[in-house]
Amino acid sequence: MDFIYLLLMILVLAAIGGLIDMIIPGRMPYGWIGGVIAGIVGGLLGGFLFGNFGPAITAYNWTLSIIPAILGAIIFAVIVRLVMGMTRKSTA
Repeated sequence: MDFIYLLLMILVLAAIGGLIDMIIPGRMPYGWIGGVIAGIVGGLLGGFLFGNFGPAITAYNWTLSIIPAILGAIIFAVIVRLVMGMTRKSTA
């Protein structure tokens, strides 16, 4: 049963990544795949920075709280876009 919750957790993080790709202006590096990766990494970052609150999914003793995951994904996406933007400008 935990495997189903883990799969659901990954799907929710991917959906958060897609949502972040629509919210943050500009294009995410590597398109929608970059958005999904930003959702996954940002979800982990958000849980670490903001703790657990709001609706959550639990699998294998991991808890994904949706609101901190969205906040972490926004922060991560902004950082990635800033770094990638600076890298592209400096190589030109």
